[in-house]
Amino acid sequence: MGLLSLPVGAALALPSAQAMAQTEDGRRVALVIGNQEYQYVTPLENPVTDTTEIARILREADFDVTIGTDLNKKDLEQVVRRFLRELNDGDTALFYYSGHALQVGESNFILPVDAKLSSQYDLEFESLKVSHLLDYMKAASSLQIVMLDACRDNPFEIASLFWGEEEYSLGKTRGLRRIPNKLGTFISYATRPGQVAYDGKGPMSPFTSSVVENALDPALEIKDLMTKVRDDVVRKTGGQQIPYEDSTLVTSFYFVPPKPAPIVTAHHRVSVSASAESVPISIPEPVQPEGGKLKAKLTLLPEKGTLKLPGGRAVAEGDVIDAAELASLEFFPEGTQPGDVELISYEVEDQWGGSASAIASITVAQAETPVQNEQVEENRTKRLEALLSWLGNTASKGAVEADIGTGPVNVYPDAPVEDLPATSDWLKVVSVDTDLQLASDNRLLQAGDRFPVSALATLTVRPQIGSESEARKFALELPAVEGTPARTITQIVQPRVTQCDRLATQPFDLQAVTEGRLANDLDAAAVDTACAEAMAAYPEIGRFVFQRGRGAFAAGNLQQAVGYFEQAYQMGHVRAGQVLGRMYFLGAGIDRDREKAVDLYRKAAERGDAYALHSLGMAEIKGEGTAQNEKDGLDKLLQSVEAGHTFSFNAIGGFYLNGQHVEENIDRAVYYYNRSASRNDIYGYLNMGTLYRDGKGVPQDYEAALGWFMKAHEGGHPAAGTAIGLLYYNGQGVEKNAEEATRWFRESAQRGDPWGAFNTAWMLGQQDGDAAGQDRVRMLAMAVAVEPSSQAAEQAKTALGDARKNLKAKVLQQTLTDLGFDPGPVDGQPGRKTREALADFFEASGRAPSEGDEALIALVKHQWEQNRPRYDLF
Repeated sequence: MGLLSLPVGAALALPSAQAMAQTEDGRRVALVIGNQEYQYVTPLENPVTDTTEIARILREADFDVTIGTDLNKKDLEQVVRRFLRELNDGDTALFYYSGHALQVGESNFILPVDAKLSSQYDLEFESLKVSHLLDYMKAASSLQIVMLDACRDNPFEIASLFWGEEEYSLGKTRGLRRIPNKLGTFISYATRPGQVAYDGKGPMSPFTSSVVENALDPALEIKDLMTKVRDDVVRKTGGQQIPYEDSTLVTSFYFVPPKPAPIVTAHHRVSVSASAESVPISIPEPVQPEGGKLKAKLTLLPEKGTLKLPGGRAVAEGDVIDAAELASLEFFPEGTQPGDVELISYEVEDQWGGSASAIASITVAQAETPVQNEQVEENRTKRLEALLSWLGNTASKGAVEADIGTGPVNVYPDAPVEDLPATSDWLKVVSVDTDLQLASDNRLLQAGDRFPVSALATLTVRPQIGSESEARKFALELPAVEGTPARTITQIVQPRVTQCDRLATQPFDLQAVTEGRLANDLDAAAVDTACAEAMAAYPEIGRFVFQRGRGAFAAGNLQQAVGYFEQAYQMGHVRAGQVLGRMYFLGAGIDRDREKAVDLYRKAAERGDAYALHSLGMAEIKGEGTAQNEKDGLDKLLQSVEAGHTFSFNAIGGFYLNGQHVEENIDRAVYYYNRSASRNDIYGYLNMGTLYRDGKGVPQDYEAALGWFMKAHEGGHPAAGTAIGLLYYNGQGVEKNAEEATRWFRESAQRGDPWGAFNTAWMLGQQDGDAAGQDRVRMLAMAVAVEPSSQAAEQAKTALGDARKNLKAKVLQQTLTDLGFDPGPVDGQPGRKTREALADFFEASGRAPSEGDEALIALVKHQWEQNRPRYDLF
């Protein structure tokens, strides 16, 4: 630990590895939620107090706590994401919930304070399924603990609710169901399944108050703790409430982390004069780094001379004294001779049962022998004074900046601790804000803990995700030195989010530190600059590599983006796998491989990634890249809906609108689209416009439709131009105008919408002339190139096959020419030179060689990608 000792030659007795406190490599991460002030049902009395007290206890138990109280649905989504982000490298994950919850079918759902449940379709949007959260916890931790103080009567009047295609009757629903438990998990309920828990008469519920009273008992393993809690609650409620737990743990778990053993000077040496009447032994006071009382048992006393405490009280072998009294022991050397060496041995024990043994040796010398090495002590004092002066000055200069999500940040890396001799001087943590984790030598520090001055250079802070809005602080007590009394310094810490995170985080990324930006909000050049700086500063963090890839993707540098995503995925960034899978699925900058795409989706979905859940769900529903399984696919989409991912809102809405994969339900489709549009989603805007255009589920209103389509187009939606073009083509809400319709179709085509390309080709087919014919062929090829599996591509492929061969040859030759390859004259008569140019193109581009229409499609796709299409908007 780099500890320092006072006298020359002293050594330290360090705690064993088993007794060391929890380190950064074994993080404990907790999510604590209390919902009390419900807006549409009777509020509860205790959850906020329950939550506050549980969070306090967990922090004392070295948990990094994410806390949320009175959360609406959006807030609930954000708090869960914050927790999963913190959990990313946690060994122990804990979820505590106090508030309303509901048993629906075989599952339990916790409810935000804005839950209405007034419609049969509300459950999917107004709840969190507990088993989903537990699955995400299990994917990112080795041990999971769930504590549910939410077993109450159903407060909602609705008779039944849908989850997916299943309708569940609520009836007289009481309490919660037992959650299926997988290996390595401990689940505790405030009462038995199907029974009701009570708020109680005090400020906390009976269940939570008992947990708070007993959790920090170091003798109680979690199963023993819950036995005691059950006994307390049964007694408090007169047997009406019986807590229940379900454990599949294979290891023991204690809320109180292992404490470091007491720190003692292993061998304290002192010289005394044979002629002295009495001499202070000055044994350095033992220290328990995490506070607590210390006792010392004297196991061996000098054979000659006497050992006494101040006041003249003699001590005997076997006596137990306060450890602080060791420093005041005096030796009376009567009966000793110069050259004698007398020994004192003692064992120090703390209140948690930790112990350490040490000795002090007393050398009897001539009268003129110095009792202590004064020069060594003077040097130690000067160095210590210099260090403490430096520390005070440094703390007063201002805030230490700490980037969030980059691991522990050194606070005083330049602390002048070199050449300090071993000493028993310690710094004490007076206070530390709850959004900071303070550690020294990887040992987590709480208020009251101490650490040696020599370890100052190892002191780190780890700011919690979401703490960047204001400065945090911690306070240290400095030891007294040479007449200078102990004093307290306060260090300000300013958590901050890197510019790369501010500009390029993707929404719902569970390894990000902010909520993120949609693809249409990215500034590609700014992202590249900011993320290059972050990669240089933190080369081991895959998040910055992934986010730089987003910038390259937005700029249309697809091969560069693939490289960044591959690198980030290999570094363990989950979302990079999903995006890479999407590129394989689309064939964007990489050969199309839908089976590989699905494999990447599946790995990310296991971690609870909302984008991956959506992508995997769609693949399973349609049987693309995997066996078709509509039920499992819909379940994945519902998990994505639960997380707030509007892609799934729109996908499910479309299924209900068209009766695809589910029974047609226009009202439910409108419901889903409205939910998406209310979150300012460009796809929700487009779908609402479609409903108003067609009069499905809403009154037909072309003006309203155009307004929604324009909002979608302004947000960057690839297909919005096609929708607007159709209004102009049909004269719906606007004056009929074929030229304006074609312009809008072409704009969508350039954004990558296959129907935009096909409709442009259809409009060009109404015109005469060679130029219009070539343009039509190019647009047909574009429709196939951008999305080969679409219905537009199928129709375009047929039309392309029927097109005149000389027109297709001219387009192929012109495209080769535009790309810098020489096919000879653009005459529609391809010969050897055209074939050579085409071969050169395939070799240079890395694309698989092809012939005929497929070669033309490959050329058009490559040229389109050179124009930086926004694949990331699809």
